[in-house]
Amino acid sequence: MLSNPEISVLLPASLVADSSDLQQVTFKVGIVGRALAIFRVVRVCIYNDDDPNVRDQEIQAKTIETLLSYLETPQYLRKLLFPHTGELRYAGLLSPLRTPNHPLQGERNQKGDYRDGVVIESGKKSVLEIGLPMKGIYHGELPLKQRLTVRLGNREGDFVQVTPVPREEIHEYWGFKISRAKSLAEGLKAVKSDYYIGTSRRGQNLYETVQAIKSSKPRSMAVAFGGPYAGLFEICRRQGVEASALFDVIVNAVPNQGTATVRTEEALIATLSLLNALIEG
Repeated sequence: MLSNPEISVLLPASLVADSSDLQQVTFKVGIVGRALAIFRVVRVCIYNDDDPNVRDQEIQAKTIETLLSYLETPQYLRKLLFPHTGELRYAGLLSPLRTPNHPLQGERNQKGDYRDGVVIESGKKSVLEIGLPMKGIYHGELPLKQRLTVRLGNREGDFVQVTPVPREEIHEYWGFKISRAKSLAEGLKAVKSDYYIGTSRRGQNLYETVQAIKSSKPRSMAVAFGGPYAGLFEICRRQGVEASALFDVIVNAVPNQGTATVRTEEALIATLSLLNALIEG
């Protein structure tokens, strides 16, 4: 049995290249974000895959990053952290994550509870927006507009004392971090995992790799996906590297598929679902 290894996911900048407009892009990224949260992914890296069907990979990657970042941010902090931009025009299509760091009104408001906050006043005492009727107060200087996780303390007049804490202190899922990479190889190197899994229609049946994955006892795993127009093998060839050199195993989570293609977001859900069953099984 694996002891709940941390999971990182790598997605190509061409992820939404087959979407005809920003509405479809937003809807697809929303599905991806929900899948990442459901299966407790801690890191997602958007890598450039040099797809010739994408006119500007940087713009595409930035759009995906912005939408995922907005989705991952608790609702009560979004207005503070995200200016009105064209990329967020259809943000209302994004379904709430409801992860532990996205509490509803009346939740996680007691001493010892954790919340995400943003510094709104900085000085000898820093004031934080924490999504409660009372602001948080920290006796020390924190960078203005910094987002951080805090532990609630005692009441202090019209404020509640807060202490910044590392995410490692929180023993429950606390959302995902987002990064970018110039290539697949660079992205895999950046996530620093113990075990690297590629996904492809040409990969091994995932069930056949169970023992190999379990015997390695990884504390962290990275799972990489191809795009709508090219799989991992083609992306690797395009970037001058052999797929076998990047991954410990390449799997097919949808053997005997009934459709001509499996979309990236569909492969993401299928693969993470099976890995989750293996981790818990």
